[in-house]
Amino acid sequence: FIVESLARTHHLGGDVCEFGVAQGRTSALIANELLAKNRKLHLFDSFSGLPAPSVQDELINDIFGLGEMSAYEGLMKVPVKEVTRVMDALGIPKDAVVIHAGFIEQTLQNSSQLPKTVTFAYIDFDFYDGISAALSFVEAASVVGTEVIVDDYNFFSSGAKLAVDSFLQTTKTNSWTCNIADQVNGFFATLVRVE
Repeated sequence: FIVESLARTHHLGGDVCEFGVAQGRTSALIANELLAKNRKLHLFDSFSGLPAPSVQDELINDIFGLGEMSAYEGLMKVPVKEVTRVMDALGIPKDAVVIHAGFIEQTLQNSSQLPKTVTFAYIDFDFYDGISAALSFVEAASVVGTEVIVDDYNFFSSGAKLAVDSFLQTTKTNSWTCNIADQVNGFFATLVRVE
């Protein structure tokens, strides 16, 4: 789904964003698909684990068996050097990737290297606040045809579904379409800007 969505946006140019990087495996897949396309990949991650969940983040699937959502704060921490190691091993040029380290709300306020136009984004932030911030940023930088895949829709935390649903309710009427994957293919929503 990521590869197909990326391919549909190549003719638009613009940059690509991944929000929530973990070990960088999806980042490597995306970066490989962008080779020779003259599109820069922007990677956003705290690299210090998950933030504290908000009240919108109720535990749906206890993936690590921790019993409560608050126990996930700080988990899934992967250092930046692991991501760069994966990229280097695949021969991804260093100037093709921009890494934005830090929690998204601060990164979007303080980075001087943010993309001006985003035509594809993959959002895997798990929690409501981060997903909402990423969606707002992408919308402001999007063009007609921009595609966004939001992972964990109605899985793990209620925040992903709530963030997508809220985004669709507050954006301009009919400016985005939303397709929810059947659960055989995964838990994600694909948004496409149509006007």
